[in-house]
Amino acid sequence: MMRLDELIPGPKVSLGIDLRGGQLCHALLSKLLGRIQLLDWGIEELSAEEQDKPEVLKEKLAQLLTRLPKRPTFVTVGLPRRLVTMRSVSMPAVGEEELKGILEYEIERHIPFPHEEAQYDFQVLERGAEKVTVLLVAARKEEIGRYLAFLDEAGIKPTALGVSTCASFNALSYNGSRDGETLTALVDLRNGEAELGVAKAGVFRYARYLPISQVAPLDALLPDLTGLLAHLEANGGAQAGRITLSGSGAGRGDLLHHMAERTGLAVEFFQPFQRIKAQGVAPQVAHSLGTAVGLALNGLVPLPLGIDLLPKELAPPRSDPSLAMTFRLVALIVALGLAYLVNGAVRERRVLARLTVKLNQMQAEAAKVEQLKGEVASLSGKIAALDKIDRGEVRKLDVLRELVQILPKGVTLTIFSVEKREVRIGGTITGSASDLISILEQSPVFENAQFTSPVAQRGAEGQEFQIKALLEAGKEKRP
Repeated sequence: MMRLDELIPGPKVSLGIDLRGGQLCHALLSKLLGRIQLLDWGIEELSAEEQDKPEVLKEKLAQLLTRLPKRPTFVTVGLPRRLVTMRSVSMPAVGEEELKGILEYEIERHIPFPHEEAQYDFQVLERGAEKVTVLLVAARKEEIGRYLAFLDEAGIKPTALGVSTCASFNALSYNGSRDGETLTALVDLRNGEAELGVAKAGVFRYARYLPISQVAPLDALLPDLTGLLAHLEANGGAQAGRITLSGSGAGRGDLLHHMAERTGLAVEFFQPFQRIKAQGVAPQVAHSLGTAVGLALNGLVPLPLGIDLLPKELAPPRSDPSLAMTFRLVALIVALGLAYLVNGAVRERRVLARLTVKLNQMQAEAAKVEQLKGEVASLSGKIAALDKIDRGEVRKLDVLRELVQILPKGVTLTIFSVEKREVRIGGTITGSASDLISILEQSPVFENAQFTSPVAQRGAEGQEFQIKALLEAGKEKRP
């Protein structure tokens, strides 16, 4: 029989790995109670000698996996922009499947190598009445094969293969890019290379890779950046917007000030943790984690750019979770009844069992459907009522799951209620009930915990307690 903590859905954990420009960056994110939290991160500088030794890089990646505090469900690795061809292509306004068919014939017109050598993905950026704008991303199969073989030898089996520029743009969008602005440019600088991404009115438009001088990066960067911005403003509108800087080279000298002066746009450093709970990340290094964060967001939230170059035969199976979720919801209903309603739960379980038997009988006796219409309608109404109960208990399940995880052994709950932000619990503990206040205060979910009545000694059974606490601000209204 499954335990209660096994029935409650656990947090999703996702790892993003960004290996390029002389750095190994990673970000480990988890999503729980509708909030995303940074569990682990790292920025490791690689010497020129280490970059040229695959065995050293494999060992570093293998060690990274062993250091993670939680095992990730999703692992997304970013391909460096220099290995990828990206094009914005105008195509007829047809369906997704028809677009795939058209691209099979036309892809060679847009990439610098034969189509049989290409691993590609595409995404519709804008759709009009007659035309759609498609982002086409391709890389050589041979290059991807070598990259995946290298990762496999390090013990890493990615669930998705992203592109660094797309991942950075996803992180920027998630953390509150200003869609109302005409232009948004993302500039990533590190170890003699630059990646440029430009969006207009929140829609991704162009991406470019440039090798640049580390001595005067602005002189090499500005002509291309200015050209992209001017092209997007060719309709005669006044140029407005901002530039976001990221990467280890973004903080050198007075680059931010000079770029603002030369372009006339507002310039800022990338802050990838505006909507993500993170501790211990200094602002001067946070902007170097933007790409890793964008990769780790894959699988946790919907993203504007869903490009994935992982070959289909290596992609994890996409199973329909509806059956497993249905079983889990039914099991949760039963568990809630056992925990809070006791006798009522027994009656509900018997009713549910009878309903299941009757439904099976109706399916087996298809010839008698006409005679059983009234009973089917009655049963459907009862099932809808159970579903309504389930939807109303989702927030209570989140709180209950946190209690199951933090309360020590020897605690038996007999009282549990959630009203708006107030949570009330009561029961007995074999140890000291006074310890429960500090346990609840240390949880990221509860605050202002206090006893609502004096602790009572119950002989050898322990102490009886009643406590109330508040859900921390934001827990009752998840984004």
